[in-house]
Amino acid sequence: MYPPNTRLRENLREAHSATWQCIAEPGSFWRGTERVSMVSEARAALECSLCVERKAALSPNAGNGNHRCATNLEPVMIDAIHRMRTDPGRLTKSWFDGVIAAGISHQAYVEMVSVVNASVIIDTLHRCLGLELPALPAPIEGEPSGDYNTDAVDDGAWLPVLAAEQVMNEETRMPSVPYIGRAMGLVPSAAQLFFQTFRPHYALIDIKLAISQAQTEFVAARVSALNECFY
Repeated sequence: MYPPNTRLRENLREAHSATWQCIAEPGSFWRGTERVSMVSEARAALECSLCVERKAALSPNAGNGNHRCATNLEPVMIDAIHRMRTDPGRLTKSWFDGVIAAGISHQAYVEMVSVVNASVIIDTLHRCLGLELPALPAPIEGEPSGDYNTDAVDDGAWLPVLAAEQVMNEETRMPSVPYIGRAMGLVPSAAQLFFQTFRPHYALIDIKLAISQAQTEFVAARVSALNECFY
């Protein structure tokens, strides 16, 4: 995936390659071709005039026209991916309900979120470093497994979440099971994809960077604020 002189730590190169391989494979609810197409649409969203118009409007539902599409995915998927990529801070429960009503199951939605966000982590780092975006992997044939967590519970969220007793970690002062882990816990393979991509870039303790943990937290909080991260 990377030439030898790429300006990325070895563990990041390995993690990115593993993520690309995983996205190319059939998931629990989407084929490899569909998963790779999700990444293409996430990239296309940044050049989509409709998304730009909506982002600048008072309402995310404003704007006329069609998305700039890069694939033949279903329109509901294209719209969902473009919104996740360009205006995630204004996603609403009514919008989510519309996606589900259009035929996307809760499980398929979780997997789509995982694939899109894993690809955004990789692409954003490349853009920040002035690197070319990595070429998309070749999809691997096969059918989705259909596996999901049948023990997920209704805990007041938009969809069923991982059942977990929350205990505060004494060192990090964070819940023992991250809320994002619970949110993606309906589809274990989706949670695994996201965290295997995310963890090499950021950690609450023992982060392998030249800056301190406090400085890391400052940067993380500032980036989250700029990205209007609800979480």
